This record gives sequence, structure tokens and C-alpha cells, in this order.
Amino acid sequence: MSHHHLGRTHVRPVGGPSVVVGASMAGLCAARVLSERFDHVVVIDRDKLPDGPEWRHQVPQGRHPHLLLRAGAQHLEWWFPGIVEELEAGGAVDVDVCRDLYWYQSGGVMRRPASELRGPAMSRPFLEATVRRRVEKLPNVTLYDETVAEGLETDASGTRITGVRLDDGSTIGSGLLVDATGRQARSLGWLKTLGYEAPSKSVVMVDTRYATRVYRRTELPVRDWKAAAVIGSPDSKRLAMALPMEGERWIVTLVGLGGESPPTDEAGRLAYAESFESPVIAEIMAVSEPIGETVAYRFAANQRRHMERMRRFPLGWVPVGDAVCSFNPIYGQGMTTAAQQAAILGTCLDRTGATNRSFSHHYLRAAGRSVSVPWSIAVGGDFAYDGTTGEKPAGTDLLNRYMERVAVAAQHDDSVGIRFNAVAGLVRRPESLLTPAYMFRVLRFARRGPIGPSST
Repeated sequence: MSHHHLGRTHVRPVGGPSVVVGASMAGLCAARVLSERFDHVVVIDRDKLPDGPEWRHQVPQGRHPHLLLRAGAQHLEWWFPGIVEELEAGGAVDVDVCRDLYWYQSGGVMRRPASELRGPAMSRPFLEATVRRRVEKLPNVTLYDETVAEGLETDASGTRITGVRLDDGSTIGSGLLVDATGRQARSLGWLKTLGYEAPSKSVVMVDTRYATRVYRRTELPVRDWKAAAVIGSPDSKRLAMALPMEGERWIVTLVGLGGESPPTDEAGRLAYAESFESPVIAEIMAVSEPIGETVAYRFAANQRRHMERMRRFPLGWVPVGDAVCSFNPIYGQGMTTAAQQAAILGTCLDRTGATNRSFSHHYLRAAGRSVSVPWSIAVGGDFAYDGTTGEKPAGTDLLNRYMERVAVAAQHDDSVGIRFNAVAGLVRRPESLLTPAYMFRVLRFARRGPIGPSST
């Protein structure tokens, strides 16, 4: 599914300049793809971009756990050879999401067979700084921070974007403008003044609240896994996660859904972690020294813009990343889907060799469709919780009852768990969970029932 980028041998130069607004992961991946196809790429960001892995104010979920899913790691490795090794040399931890992740859900721990589903776990700022350094080394890419875009320049007909206007009155010419400004998709406001309607949106309200803290990573308690996720029953509306990150640290997040709010004081946090059937996250917190304060974050709603339904759009403009779709971060799909959209951008440019109507049409349709799988995973998962509101995809309740059985079957059978993780990791399509042979296996093993909160 994630092999758009293997078409790189057929790169078609488009030539001219291009501009990326936003130096997020989506913007950096897009810049890398454009660097092979345009003469010059300018990336602008309104933030002051740190030299090293410091937190960025404008990246709200930057202070929360990050794991690069297998599909995302493959794209980055392809664009920036050796980057996963570079991250691991800097302290990122290689995690096989089947073998190295202690996953407690539906009354038991999933089995942990070895798999190919590996990716690095690290802090978001460390990943971003590493990717940004690689992008800045590209000979035809220039990155300007503390640079604010505030409008678009068009040709006389108003049908083609020819540049971006900055707040100091200057303009940067552009044959293709990529909006990587995140959830707000600031270019849509600029397009509105030119008479273009914004695409229709799907919104699913979840009200997810996080409380995250970093701890020193010690060898105690003794364990044979590198990361842990504990999912409470849907009616508890609670889950918790501990991921390793560089600097021999844990990043531990407690999550409440549907208005459940995790406490930020340490005694309250520990009690919250102890409320789960599995004690593993409470044990990490109890023996580890906290570093810095607890950081709270609230994610109100999943939001998907239906780019594929746009009838009128200007030429020379495309959105990527959260501008297209922003998911509940607990599913860890954001960076990987942004990378997949950047790969699609390359494929569509290679198909046309120009930023013409055919290119825009193909890209908007493919980018809009590319998020339908992660959207169904995130929104389907969120509808397992009371209090989630919005447009519920058809068949969601039935699917959630089945996924509950998948989670139980994965406590007994390796192959059920590996395929479940391949879908969650965006490596295989969800349909692979619905083949007759797989469903038969799931129902057979799920009959055995949950294995209970056995020790770690």
C-alpha cells in the first residue's frame, strides 16, 4: 500500500520554483519530494525553528509520545538514506510493535511475536530536527523561519497561484504552493478571498485529554518489552501509554476520552495509572524519577477535509498533512499519513510533469482518498466510546464488536496480532482483517475469552 515512493526512478522535472508553507513533518517531507522535481524549493515557517531538538510552541502534540509507524519509517528511509540509523545513534529506540510492545486491551495482553513492523520511538522535536537538518542540506532547498505568509498572488485570470505574499509586503514566486500549515489550513482563508469555496468537512468530536510527563528510564522493574499501552474498558474512557525516547527517558501519557480528564499532579497520576487492570504503567511511574512538569493537551475533534470532492480549485496549490486530515493522536497515524501524501504528490507530478489541471485533479483525489483508511481506523475506534459525536461511518458498531474479538484473539494467536498491527501501522489495508480465513481464525481464538491481567 505504501509504495508510491518506489516510482522515484521515473522522476519528471517540472522546473521553476515551489514554496512550502509550514516546516512541519508534512512540510519537510513535501519539500524533499519537490526538491527532485523543481529547480528551487523555499520552505517558510512562522516559528523560530530551534537548531536542536527543543519543543516548539506551535506543535501542540509535540510534547507527547511519538512512534514512527513502519510505513512512515520506510518513506523517510527512502528519502533520507540512513536516517533511521542516525536517529537510533542519537538515542531513538527501535521498536517492533509486535515483539517490543506490551499491549493490554480487552481483558488481557496480546501475544508478542517478532515481526517486520519496526520503527523508531523518540521525541517529536528530535525527529523533526533530524529531518529538518537533512532537508536543509539539499542544495536547492532554502528554509526561512520567523517568516509569515499572509496571502496569495495569482495570474490575471485568478485561476493560477503564482506566489505567496509575506507580512512584510514581499512575495515569493511559486509554480506550486504546498499548504502544510496544519489543521487550520491557512491557505483556505486566502483562497476564499479569491472566490474559491473551502472543501466540505467531516468532523467527529471526541474530547480527548492528555497528561504527559517524562521520566528517567531505569532497568527496573525488570521487563522484556520496550514500550507499553494499556487500554481500559470503553466505559472507563481511559488509556495510558509509555514509550521510550532518546536520552534514556520514558515519555508516559495518561489519556481520558469523552470528557474524562487525567490529573496532572503526580499522586493523582499514579492513582489514575493504578486504576487499570494491568499495573505496568503505574510500576514504571512508581520507580522512575520524573523530569520536568506534566504537560496537558486537549484534542477536541477529528477533522477531515474532503479534497477529493472539490469542484473548483486554483492551479498551483495543494494541501498536505493535517491541512487535509487531522486525527485523534492516540492512533499515531499523523506523521505517516503526511509522508504518504508527500509520496502521492511526487507520483502525481511524475504523471503529468506539470502543475496543470490534470495534476491538481489527480492529487486532490488521491490525497483525499489516502486518508480514508486511517480515518476509518481513528473514527471507528473513537466511536467505541460514549460521548463521541459526528458522522458515524456505516457499519462502525458492528466493526467495533468484531475488533473487540480481534483484540481477544490476539491474546492467544500470533498471526491474528501481527495482521492487526500491520493494519494499525498502515502497512496492510483493513480489508485484510475481513478475509474469511482471518475472520474464522479470530472467531475461533476469541471463543477462549480474555486471558486476564497476567503479570508482565
